[in-house]
Amino acid sequence: MTNNSSFKRKLIASVVASSAMVGLASGAHAQDGDEAMLEEIVVTGIRASLTRAMDIKRDSRGIVDAISAEDIGKFPDTNLAESLQRITGVSIDRRDGEGAKVTVRGLGPDFNLVTLNGRQMPGATLEATVASGSRSFDFANLASEGVTGVEVYKTARADVPPGGMGATINILTPRPLELDSRASIGVKGVMDESSVDSELTPEISGIFTDTYADGKFGVAVTASYQERQGGSAAAQIGTGWRSFPGTVVQDWSGAPGVTNEWGGVDFANGNHQNQPAAEDVYSTPQQMGYAFTEFERKRTNGQLTLQFAPNEDLTTTLDYTYSQNEIDSEYNDVGGWFNFGGQSTIFTDNESPSVQTPLLYSEDMTNGDLPFGVGEQSSLYENNSVGFNVEWNPIDPLTLSLDVHSSEAEARPNNPYGNSVGIAVSAYVRDQTTLNVKGDMPVLILDIVDGAGGSSLRTEDLQVSGSFFRNSQMKHEIDQVQLDGEWEFNDAMRLQFGIARTESDYRSAFSNVQRDTWGGLGEAGDMPADFFTRETILDRFDKEYADTTSEEMAFLGGSNTMPLNERFAFNFQDVRDFAAANYDDGSGPADCAEGGSFYCAAAPDQFNEIYEDSDSAYVQFNWDTFVAEMPLGVNAGVRYESTEVSTPATAQSYGPIEWVAANEFTMPTVGDADSVIDSGDYDFLLPSLDLSLEVVQDVILRASYGQSIARPNWLDLRGGTSYSQGVRVNGGTASRGNPGLEPFKSDNFDLSAEWYYGEASYVSVGYFQKEVENFLGSRVVREEAPLANTPHPALGERAQAAIDSGIAPNDVGAIRQYIFDNFPDPETAYMDGSGNIIIVGIPGEDPNSPFDVTETANSDQTVDIDGWELAVQHNFWDTGFGVIANYTLVDESTEFDNMVLRDPQFAITGVSDTANLIAFYEKDGWQARIAYNWRDSFLASTASGTGNNPIYVDEYSQVDLNVSYDVTDNLSVFFEGLNLTEESGRNFGRADEQVLGFYQGYARYNIGARYSF
Repeated sequence: MTNNSSFKRKLIASVVASSAMVGLASGAHAQDGDEAMLEEIVVTGIRASLTRAMDIKRDSRGIVDAISAEDIGKFPDTNLAESLQRITGVSIDRRDGEGAKVTVRGLGPDFNLVTLNGRQMPGATLEATVASGSRSFDFANLASEGVTGVEVYKTARADVPPGGMGATINILTPRPLELDSRASIGVKGVMDESSVDSELTPEISGIFTDTYADGKFGVAVTASYQERQGGSAAAQIGTGWRSFPGTVVQDWSGAPGVTNEWGGVDFANGNHQNQPAAEDVYSTPQQMGYAFTEFERKRTNGQLTLQFAPNEDLTTTLDYTYSQNEIDSEYNDVGGWFNFGGQSTIFTDNESPSVQTPLLYSEDMTNGDLPFGVGEQSSLYENNSVGFNVEWNPIDPLTLSLDVHSSEAEARPNNPYGNSVGIAVSAYVRDQTTLNVKGDMPVLILDIVDGAGGSSLRTEDLQVSGSFFRNSQMKHEIDQVQLDGEWEFNDAMRLQFGIARTESDYRSAFSNVQRDTWGGLGEAGDMPADFFTRETILDRFDKEYADTTSEEMAFLGGSNTMPLNERFAFNFQDVRDFAAANYDDGSGPADCAEGGSFYCAAAPDQFNEIYEDSDSAYVQFNWDTFVAEMPLGVNAGVRYESTEVSTPATAQSYGPIEWVAANEFTMPTVGDADSVIDSGDYDFLLPSLDLSLEVVQDVILRASYGQSIARPNWLDLRGGTSYSQGVRVNGGTASRGNPGLEPFKSDNFDLSAEWYYGEASYVSVGYFQKEVENFLGSRVVREEAPLANTPHPALGERAQAAIDSGIAPNDVGAIRQYIFDNFPDPETAYMDGSGNIIIVGIPGEDPNSPFDVTETANSDQTVDIDGWELAVQHNFWDTGFGVIANYTLVDESTEFDNMVLRDPQFAITGVSDTANLIAFYEKDGWQARIAYNWRDSFLASTASGTGNNPIYVDEYSQVDLNVSYDVTDNLSVFFEGLNLTEESGRNFGRADEQVLGFYQGYARYNIGARYSF
């Protein structure tokens, strides 16, 4: 991308800046004088990197921040996202302890466009249950060693591709004709303390760049291979909290004191302290458990770039980029579900009206299941991009650039059983079960039924129960052609123009083989005892939990006060093979060779395809002039975007719902799915204006206005409705897309003042405002009977007869038993070969199931986001010491109201204040950097899996350290430490006490060496 200066730069600043910037596809050529200097001057190190980044910020139109490599093959951080979080206004989402996606100025990953050398890059990710619909690029797939710089464009420009309403992030890779002949190789050992069996894992990277034929031909090769081993420990209320009004209504028998909804507290029965008032809102947990994961990751990156410049008027570039990321993990978990019967509670006593939370929630779960899960998640992410670029200067005023690339990203299982698979074994020994959320970390307290080991768990009580084998796949392809031009009228006036065609194809597929035999298969003790290892729980966490007193437990009805602190760990393959050999019921081969087994992945049967074609054109006028002898730079442009969306989809038919466990229902598919096709289109005219005025030397004022768009999540665009086969007692869940959705559209305003007062030293303050239209929000809509032939056995006459007999509506286990005892039928109320009661819905007698449908829609409201960015970068003369500090304050006009339960709410997610404080030292061969990063709490989701319930992420801070020493001019050694204070993560629901997850934090250490020649 061409950078226009509002003042005449010094020659050395021009050389340093141009060595770091490759630019977008429409980028400018280095001048002859600069090229000569580049052959003589190589500036490296922290201070040189900061100087290059500062020059980019200073010389750019609009608000641009950048990070530059300290030397060839040496980016400041081992992860690109972790480097980006040092930029003012940028925060990151972490996965497996590493930065994965970025949020800019409060707008999340899907609002930010990532480009590679100016080209739009596809992305593919898999979630635990389905293929993702995210457009955002996962920085964990790309090694930093092959990156020369990253630019963050925070304001809209006509010559920047659309899609980055928060920012456009351009990743720059080496161009050999713009660099000296250099080579570098690095080796590293990584020690991740999150793994139980931590060991040093290797990383190796190399880069080579050279020119031939008197500088006419250039080659650049980068490659890296990394292995990493790690783990995680989490205490979770994984399915969230169900929320209810505190209003007291009559129960089924006419007595006051029960919330007449499944999942609510029966205040007429049980023991309850601090009962919520009528004007309050309260919540109940669905389950609680602990999960422990060990993972291995192998990441391979490579890039080959060939350049040929037969003369100074023509440069051709051919490049190929490849990345592969294999992530394999195995988890063991333990936990317990609640049935919402026989409840006892001790609530918060907040001043009404407010959200009240049961700090202690307890149920009588006599002979309830205590499931131990084992599973594997295994995914392979692969990215390929090949591109060709021609820059031609046919006549002096005119420069043309043609850029063509074809890129694809694919995510698929890396395991013959699927990408996410799991089997549970259960001991049916739970008695009184209590959840304690008085502390930051939730804990589970159990009484064990008499005769089942007292306070200790036994292997002879275990039997195989439910399982799932999920197979998700995703592929995203982009084919793009761009033609850019620039006509230079004179040194102060230029016109840029361009056209582009972009074709994006998104495809995802999914299948799930799930066996809902959570009530158990076979007999307890069938499995060999040597499958299981007894392990502890609480020593994996360093957070103190709140104690439960004997008085509290006596009130709740239990006897044990200590949290569960033992579990059984076991191997997935052992239990899977045992289950396949003993409980497959002849449905298929146990070795998965031909499919059809309960314990094998099935070929995908749910498909999403979305085809998005965009045509664009832009013109941009650049003018350098003076106002009252002050240099003034003007960029004015307009971009036209026209997009068409087409999406084939499937419509599946289902059969009567089967009640297979106390609170487990399944909805089987019937016949083949029908195909449907839907489409949508839109076009936008996006103006932009950037002004920069150097009021006195080295003091620049900027003002910018621009319109930008961000396209919807892929799955928000899909046609049809996807229904979950897992159903609950009160109905099912589904999700629905809409290919006619309009993209987000934002009017962006920016004002800033910057003072560049010394070498690599500046201070800046900026104000930004975004007015967002077409905001997309998720809402949950209750549809009473959207599917034919789905009678729900818990909602019909047989269930009502059980309630009329005196069984409480919340006692679903007793209702199910009553139907089996009083309405036996070999087809609709029977016991299967494994001894499980099966109740099947009866068409015409039981009503078809209702569904909570999560759908996405454009809102007609405008959302305002505004904030301040404050930054200072200072070098302390020749001492070698320096400091970088920045703070971003962000506010928005919408806010999620925790007191509103049923009505869908629209609110921007991911908005939070952020801060960075970095101290560095560079002298006498030593380089050291210590960085503190902080992000305030923020709303992550407005609709969790249990309805219109929010997910908040607690505030988080992290301290990282990097130290290196130049042993010789060519050899350096380094040490890196990430999350040195082992900060943990936490998220919560409508109240801080409604913890959803506590995630233990760990440190990671790297040690290595680099050799340059």
